[in-house]
Amino acid sequence: MTQPEDEELIEEDYDEKIKLMILGDSTVGKSSILRQYCKKEFHEKYIGTIGIDFQIKYIDINNKKIKLQIWDTAGQERYRVVTKNYFNSSDGFIIIYDITNRESFNNVKNWIEQITALAGENIKCIIFGNKNDLNNKRQVQKDEGKELAKNYNFNFFETSAKDGSNVEEGFNSIATSVMDDIKSVKSKRSNSSILKKQKTKKEIKKESCC
Repeated sequence: MTQPEDEELIEEDYDEKIKLMILGDSTVGKSSILRQYCKKEFHEKYIGTIGIDFQIKYIDINNKKIKLQIWDTAGQERYRVVTKNYFNSSDGFIIIYDITNRESFNNVKNWIEQITALAGENIKCIIFGNKNDLNNKRQVQKDEGKELAKNYNFNFFETSAKDGSNVEEGFNSIATSVMDDIKSVKSKRSNSSILKKQKTKKEIKKESCC
């Protein structure tokens, strides 16, 4: 595991931290998607991820500064044991397939099964159909991707790591979804705390009256 490439080791102030995990078969463009999102760069030369790597990006959601810690995983089978160790601590997942590779699309279901087995069923997940700049080599239609995501109640975007189309929109979508969950949990905890305090006050008042 390496430090984020070219990342200055300076911690910025933030309101919330979200950990996202990128999954998918080898060569679907996981690292390229992450590089495009964090650095607005694209490299034609393919260099496979060894094990797991990560990048940091700060974004604003509803006037809150969010620190995204985005883990990029290797798609090869021999690295699966390593990446599985990170599933439980992830807040959301991005599953990527290559629209020019039917097998990578078929394997999306396998990735979802792995996530639910290790991280539970109430997961925040989004599906990217990558390489839509190669429409002339398409093997998976956009409607197929939409239908698959709909079956799992996930959001779906067709993206291009090369020209950046829908990359930022997709990441912002999953980050916003996770933030909504965090807000909901905090609200429930706050309401529970208020109820406990009210109950305690009533008990104290009752005891003082006796």
